[in-house]
Amino acid sequence: MNPGLQNNSGILNEEERFLAAHIADLQKAAERSGTPRFSAFLNEREQVVARCAVKGEPRFFGGYDGAMRTVCGFVDGTYAQELEPGDIFPVGAVTFSYRKNDVLTHREILGALMSLEIKRELLGDILTAEGYSVVFVHENAIDLVSSVDKIGRVGVSAETGVTKPLPQQKIQQMELTVSSLRLDCVVSAAVNTSRERSASLIKSGMVNADFSPCTDVSAQISENTILSVRGSGRYRLARISGETRKGKLRITIEKYL
Repeated sequence: MNPGLQNNSGILNEEERFLAAHIADLQKAAERSGTPRFSAFLNEREQVVARCAVKGEPRFFGGYDGAMRTVCGFVDGTYAQELEPGDIFPVGAVTFSYRKNDVLTHREILGALMSLEIKRELLGDILTAEGYSVVFVHENAIDLVSSVDKIGRVGVSAETGVTKPLPQQKIQQMELTVSSLRLDCVVSAAVNTSRERSASLIKSGMVNADFSPCTDVSAQISENTILSVRGSGRYRLARISGETRKGKLRITIEKYL
């Protein structure tokens, strides 16, 4: 394992060590056999672990450019040049259509699919729009996901593939002020909670900065840092705009909806 593979607390947890070893084994198997090898879907933190666990740069694909959850793959260079990622990676999609006056959230769709005993690692991004949603799925779960005809109380029609325009990521922009760029200050403003509560979240390991755990409440945050707060969501420090008359910093936070 790469000796530099550590989180902000200085050590990987047991699951991350297991993942790093698994990814390294995939690379070795691909090199020995000359055939592609792929992981299940990985979240952003797991992608960091995967990159640090192997030699060179693995390929990642989640069904579309900019996907948050992706599959890590090791593919021979010559073979990869002949085909698009969508033709190589074991990633498909299912489009669910429903009445426009019905609303399905990411949480509801994910819950319905996992209630079918589909593991989270077989599900990629879930994108929602008015009247339809697109779910990216590992090929091993395509048949089961495409058989779904009801999510909660909403009747749905499932089609394999992306059959409608890909929904865009929804972002809420917030103009805020903070006393400093300390992690606890920025989290407090983003989540709209007290400094004490934000410090507790950070010390409990519930906050990631750029996809790595950070338990240092005084860590300094810079523009474009991605913050993930368990139970609250994901945020980006989009801009630092200067100071107010009282010496506070004006910042723009983007919340991913």
